[in-house]
Amino acid sequence: MAAKVFSTAEITAFLGAWIWPFTRISAMMLVAPIFSSQSVPVRIRVASAIAITMVVAPILPPLPVVEFISGDAVLIAFHQVIIGAAMGFALQLAFNIFVMSGHILAMQAGLGFSMMNSPQDGVQVTVVGQLYLMFATLLYLAMDGHLILIREVINSFHVLPIGVNGISPTGYWMLFNWSSKMFLSAVMMVLPAITALLMVNVSFGVMAKASPQLNPFSVGFLITIVLGFSIIYVTFPTLVPYFVQIMDDIFQLVKDMLIVSAESAAISSSGVK
Repeated sequence: MAAKVFSTAEITAFLGAWIWPFTRISAMMLVAPIFSSQSVPVRIRVASAIAITMVVAPILPPLPVVEFISGDAVLIAFHQVIIGAAMGFALQLAFNIFVMSGHILAMQAGLGFSMMNSPQDGVQVTVVGQLYLMFATLLYLAMDGHLILIREVINSFHVLPIGVNGISPTGYWMLFNWSSKMFLSAVMMVLPAITALLMVNVSFGVMAKASPQLNPFSVGFLITIVLGFSIIYVTFPTLVPYFVQIMDDIFQLVKDMLIVSAESAAISSSGVK
């Protein structure tokens, strides 16, 4: 019996049906929180991306018919990398809000000298910032945020199919505009704690002015540290609503970014026709 000979079109369609979804999913895992952590082995990331691709590939919309080794194929693969990385980067911004909040609070409480290596990013951060990051990570896993992210990646193949142009300039601007709100959100999250520490420092200044011989600053540093830990303990439960709101906003941002990009691609294609 003669062996079946596959045509170039069949081979191209088969490779594209697996390689392009894998490219978008793996790019997301390369940037998204938890998946991109240095504590997660590369083999686990690759195996997870392959497993998700095997589930997603059979239900994808029709793929573009292009030569697999061509400029169009490379451009499509580049778009998949950008889409996946943008979705993961949006989640990374949300987590950095907590790192920044902890860093600001640590500087105000006199704990800025306490640094450690973050297993998430591999950089030096304050211990308080790392504590806030661990808290956000646990909340993220408890809320099944990683599963929601995987669901959004799967939905992105239907909102912004393979072959359509990547993220539009409007989508990039939406992501950039939200990143500017990251600093405001970080400050607002720890504003009560900063206000309390500021009042303590002001009271020390008044005491030093009224009675210089007491020298309250000699013990003020220790009191500020103890009060800082007390404030962290009291304000931790209040961070849960902030985290839920931030996650809702960031997933809505991802959806809007994909929808705007799909609409822009549809307008461009209709203009060309």
